[in-house]
Amino acid sequence: MKRVALIGLAVFLVAFFAIWAAAQGLTNPDVPSGDVAVVDDAPGGPITQEEFDSALQQAAASQGGRVPNEDNPQYEALKEQALSDLILGRWVQGEAEEQGITVTDSEVEQRLEQIKRQNFKDEKEFRRFLDQSGFTEEDAVQRIRLTLLSERVQEGVLSAEDEQVPSGAVEAFYEENSTQFEQPESRDVRVILNEDEEKVDQARELLEQDDSDKSWNEAAKRFSGDQATQGEGGLRQGIVEGQGDATFDEQAFGTAEGELVGPFETEEGFYLVQVQTVKEAETTPLEEAQEQITQQLSGAQRQLAAGEFETDFVDKWTERTFCAEDYVIDRCANAPPPPVPEGAPPVQSSRPAAPGGAGSVTPGVVTGGQPQGPISPAEEQAQELPPGVAPIGPGGAPQPGVPPAGAAPPAGAAPPAGAPPQTGAPPPGGAAPTAP
Repeated sequence: MKRVALIGLAVFLVAFFAIWAAAQGLTNPDVPSGDVAVVDDAPGGPITQEEFDSALQQAAASQGGRVPNEDNPQYEALKEQALSDLILGRWVQGEAEEQGITVTDSEVEQRLEQIKRQNFKDEKEFRRFLDQSGFTEEDAVQRIRLTLLSERVQEGVLSAEDEQVPSGAVEAFYEENSTQFEQPESRDVRVILNEDEEKVDQARELLEQDDSDKSWNEAAKRFSGDQATQGEGGLRQGIVEGQGDATFDEQAFGTAEGELVGPFETEEGFYLVQVQTVKEAETTPLEEAQEQITQQLSGAQRQLAAGEFETDFVDKWTERTFCAEDYVIDRCANAPPPPVPEGAPPVQSSRPAAPGGAGSVTPGVVTGGQPQGPISPAEEQAQELPPGVAPIGPGGAPQPGVPPAGAAPPAGAAPPAGAPPQTGAPPPGGAAPTAP
């Protein structure tokens, strides 16, 4: 009986230690010997030492040098950059596989040719760039494949999101932000401005005899020192009270149309003014503002969906990622938890949400900011890219001298937290990955 009890105790202790060790991130038997990391349920197999060494050299090349000695402080930063890059690449492949998303070789080739046309004058320059960056064309092809996969993952997230603005949300926004739709009174005013009061008097004498457009054109050229209106007959359009000199406002907004006022002195000099037209204050009706508001609320919902996806993406794949003892970074499930400052409030999530992500907006409710009108194609492309992915291709391809997909990033660049995709090469658009 004693022997049975001792065996039972031994089994308990072994199990307890294994659970405790896993919780503390001390070790993980899932990483094959000789490999650097493994991502469960992701294609591509373990991240090998060979992959890591290659990514490390590429990261060093992006900084304009070689891999430093391990006792050099820069080595750890490069090591984390290279490993994070490789891990994120596996994450994107895994996510795409789970969602049944694929891209064809033809699509990859088309994007590669597009990048070459937009960023390099010929094939020779492209090859030279890859050589200098420590990349092969296979690396570039893989990066483009990951970019396309990542774009489609995000497209799936956004298309699955119901972008119908909740009933009553537009009306609520309009009422809560009514001042944004108010247009104050504005005036078109002709001016003569000069530091010499006598010249302004001369202009007045001329205009009292004839204040036609032709006469104003002549007076502005002869007597006004206002460079902005000298060639426009002295005309300032759409002046709103409170945006300029207080004395000028008092005169320009305190007189009727057609009346000559001045000379009067301001900090800018002596003025003569004549109000040409008055546009009364008005409020844009809801019917005219509705489309504008709907677009803004829909954009906020897309942003919320992207932010929530990013947070879930990072949390899910971090839990499936295990790193060898000397290669543990924040992307690894067996990484020790970050230290919590004394007195800090409890953290609700193990990973922070990205700026502008979950928690920043509420579906159907947007606070602050005036509707900016229809979203341009470039803005929409930027909004709908996967978290942290720089656009490449039309409207967003890297510029000449900036690494394209599959090329090394510039020193110090970093995307938002959780940015897919990365693999074996720095991210598209030249951003270096960082842990959230």
